Amino acid sequence: MSWAVYAMRGPGGIRRLDDVPVDYEPPSVGTATEVVAAVREVVPDVDTSKPSWLALRSADFDVEMTIGKGVEVHDITFYLNDGPRSIPIVMEISRKLGVTPYDTESGNFLTEESRPPVPPPMEPDEIKMNKPKWWKFGRK
Repeated sequence: MSWAVYAMRGPGGIRRLDDVPVDYEPPSVGTATEVVAAVREVVPDVDTSKPSWLALRSADFDVEMTIGKGVEVHDITFYLNDGPRSIPIVMEISRKLGVTPYDTESGNFLTEESRPPVPPPMEPDEIKMNKPKWWKFGRK
C-alpha cells in the first residue's frame, strides 16, 4: 500500500491542508532541473529515467516523487511505499527544497512520528475473494 504525502510552499502558519485557502497557488520551488539536483544531493542514485516521476530506492526506503511536467515545480507528491527511512528521506528532501510535507490521509504536516494510514478491515466478501484455494498449496 502506498502512502501519499503532498508538499508545497504554503502560506505561513498553516499546519493542516484543510487550512490552505482554496484559491492559494503555491510559489515555485524551482525548475525541474533544480529540484532533481537538490534531490540528488540527498539521494545520489535517484532514478530520473522518467523526468516527472522520480524513484528513490534503497534497502532502507522506497519512495517515488512526482514533480509535474512543467518547467517550474510548484508542488510535489511523494509516494512512500516501504522502508524504515522513507519518512526521514521525505523530510530531508522537503527541508532541502523549502517545502512543507503534508500527510494526505490526516491533513496534518508530516513529522518523524507520522505513520502510514492503517487500511480498514476487509469486508467478509473481500476476505472470501482473497482467501487462497486449498489446491494452490500443493500436496506432498
